[in-house]
Amino acid sequence: MITNQQFYRALLNYRKGEPEPLHETTAVLAYEVGRMLEQAMYLYWDGTDAARLGFFKSELIDAIAQTVLICQSLGVSFDEMKELGIEKAMERFTRKENK
Repeated sequence: MITNQQFYRALLNYRKGEPEPLHETTAVLAYEVGRMLEQAMYLYWDGTDAARLGFFKSELIDAIAQTVLICQSLGVSFDEMKELGIEKAMERFTRKENK
């Protein structure tokens, strides 16, 4: 299994040692999320279809990869961010969040 650090180093090697600017990585993530929304709308309008679901999963895979690259470029742990995000959502779902 490829680690997040190996994945990020591969990007650096691909870019000849230059990190991808954060705004570019984030723009790619936004693009992938937009494509997920497009597929989600087709699934909503047309019903579940194996090919459509496959397209959605492919976009989800790409979005996760971009999120890993963003975490690596910021020097934060993807796993920690995932756990904190789940914890934050659970607080909201259980109405324990203090505003």
